[in-house]
Amino acid sequence: MSIKEETMQEYGYYVGGKFKKSRDRIEVINPVTEELCAHIFETTKDDLEFAIQSGRSAQKEWKKTPFKERANVLREIAKTILGNLKELAELEAKEIGKPFKEPLFVDIPLGADCFNYYASLLDSLEEESIQSDLGIDLIRYEPFGVAGIYLPYNVPLMTFGFSCAAALAAGNALIIKPSEYGSLSLLGLAQYIDTLDTPKGLINVVTGRGESMGKLLAESTVDMISFTGSRDTLKKIIARSKDVPKKIICELGGCNFTVVFSDADKEEAIQNILGSSFMKQGQMCVGTSVVLIQDSVYDDIVGQLKKRALKIQLGDPFDPMVGMGPLPTREHLENIHQRVKGLQVKGAKIICGAKSLNQKGYFYPPTIIETKEALYEEFFAPVILIKRFRTRLEVEEIIEKNPTGLVMQIWTKDIPFAEQLAQKASCGTVWINTFVQMSSQTPFGGMRSSGWGRNLGKFGFFEYIQPKHIGIGFKKSPVSGWFGI
Repeated sequence: MSIKEETMQEYGYYVGGKFKKSRDRIEVINPVTEELCAHIFETTKDDLEFAIQSGRSAQKEWKKTPFKERANVLREIAKTILGNLKELAELEAKEIGKPFKEPLFVDIPLGADCFNYYASLLDSLEEESIQSDLGIDLIRYEPFGVAGIYLPYNVPLMTFGFSCAAALAAGNALIIKPSEYGSLSLLGLAQYIDTLDTPKGLINVVTGRGESMGKLLAESTVDMISFTGSRDTLKKIIARSKDVPKKIICELGGCNFTVVFSDADKEEAIQNILGSSFMKQGQMCVGTSVVLIQDSVYDDIVGQLKKRALKIQLGDPFDPMVGMGPLPTREHLENIHQRVKGLQVKGAKIICGAKSLNQKGYFYPPTIIETKEALYEEFFAPVILIKRFRTRLEVEEIIEKNPTGLVMQIWTKDIPFAEQLAQKASCGTVWINTFVQMSSQTPFGGMRSSGWGRNLGKFGFFEYIQPKHIGIGFKKSPVSGWFGI
């Protein structure tokens, strides 16, 4: 498939089981052609309130639904996603610009798998009871109520699975706020979810700009928030939610290191650096930000990275030979270029890339920059920083000073040392001789300023529940007769 002229489509937001439109239309620009390709709508404040009220009503019913029946609904959602995979992947590729094969084979299937995983978890889940000398203590899993879910633009349906599957499994209703730069696949999916046998209002999708709808959702009466995005946006959400405090879990990305020691499998390390740096145009929260390479293999590895990065083809995401698409907006493109120029002014050496392409579309080439000092910068673009090191101690000191801590890669044949380094690193995930070895079963989240809370695995489920203790006494209570009166 190739980019071509298409009939202009309008995608209404989805609240209380209804698709609605407002007077405020938002243009969706294809980042490849720079042409208008669709419209979404700014959800009104009244419709957000309607979504929350509908969510509360649906959640009361959903909360009573037995675990195994919830599991059946989750499986139906997974089946619905996979049954419409090609269409949903096309929407993501068109709107976001990432190569079609990524949402088709990776992002959206992983999002669907999360629903199947939590369905299986519900099948085996049993609430606890503890017997003591005094009686029985019951532990019940109570949902929070209505969860506000902020999704990022880069992998909307994947993150929908990461957060919403657990939230639904736990018994919550959802108010989903996708990025205004990544809304179409969620709205497309909503059309299919609407046909499922679920309480109307259980799942809502409210579209709009971050400074308007995002602000209103933070200020609203939702019972908890799950946020994936930048630290700056999180700060605004926290500030705006202060009058109605609520639980917040967040994943914020960060400066992710890849460390290559002299004894590493160089070919595997190179392949995974390229993949973790330039897939999705470098717009991955788990992507590599900084590559630290031991001195004795530095020149060889940097030479290979440059040679191969220059071969990555940019262009139409529906062209199977294309490896990278565009960035989401011209503003983002210009911001990245200015940051790169700023590093040059400070003495950084450009190995390759670092220039806007003279063609239509918001394309930025794979860019590799050598620095003398350890910098803790995340570009969220196809830009990586590289630095040589000599000793293990030097690497440990650099890692320890990282203010963020989401993921890290370690490449070495010395597995005991790699495990020791992984234990020392304040990161939510450390990969040794691999990258993106993760699944619906493994917890995912950050440390330090990369966020708090977890998605995926059983730990993700427990983020969305409140354990309730019910004590039933069969004997006199511990304070009976305390005062002797």
